[in-house]
Amino acid sequence: MAARAKYVTIMLVPDGTEARSGWRVRRWLLRGIVISLVAILVGIVLFFSFYGSVLRRAALTEQVMEENENLKRYYYKVQLLEQNLNKAREVVTRMTELAGIEYEFPALPEDSVLFAGMDQDEGAAVTRTGNRDWTLPGGLPIDGFISQRFAGHESDQSHSGIDIACAVGTPVLATGSGIVQEVKFDSTYGHVVILKHNDSVTTIYGHNDRILVSKGQEVLVGSRVALSGNSGRSTAPHLHYEIRIHGEPIDPLDNPYDEKE
Repeated sequence: MAARAKYVTIMLVPDGTEARSGWRVRRWLLRGIVISLVAILVGIVLFFSFYGSVLRRAALTEQVMEENENLKRYYYKVQLLEQNLNKAREVVTRMTELAGIEYEFPALPEDSVLFAGMDQDEGAAVTRTGNRDWTLPGGLPIDGFISQRFAGHESDQSHSGIDIACAVGTPVLATGSGIVQEVKFDSTYGHVVILKHNDSVTTIYGHNDRILVSKGQEVLVGSRVALSGNSGRSTAPHLHYEIRIHGEPIDPLDNPYDEKE
């Protein structure tokens, strides 16, 4: 049996008549060089494969840290605002008592009430179902979440509509075509728009920051009638929305004109 060669000759054969050249390398050394090159190539491929992921995670971590810092600053501002609000309430309360005026600040809602609707899907603006009569109200007039639900007069906490929490300046859309019956400022509901859809049905949009329509104007379903705000007796920006049939409020989330598919 022939002995295995201990050397490997690497030859370079040029084109033309130039002389050939070569190197005699030990087999184990050549094997080591090849293995090292393969390992280096694999390492480079793995490095660049994971490098992008590492960069993304680093960027995400930096973004999260920045957001946390912003939240800390906002939380500090909210605490200052709450302290100033409490002081203002005390001053106004004393002034009204001295002036003999009966006035009571609306109570701040509990967190459980304020954030109860955040995880719900309610609040898509003018989401209508099978209703084909566009003069009748359907869906909701604004994007947001329900911060307070309808409660009839039989309830201890009567509430003739629903409150939809949203940022100031959010467009308020007509849920049905109709005529602007009233544009006014109310001490409770602030800047109010009332739309008359027929002889028996009206919708009311309250606590607005700005009214975009005028009395007697015809509006189409989906038209902007106001920009939401915090006017009137309101503890936070939101829209108060009502549907009335023959003057009686009904639950907008149980609207009979929202036909089910």
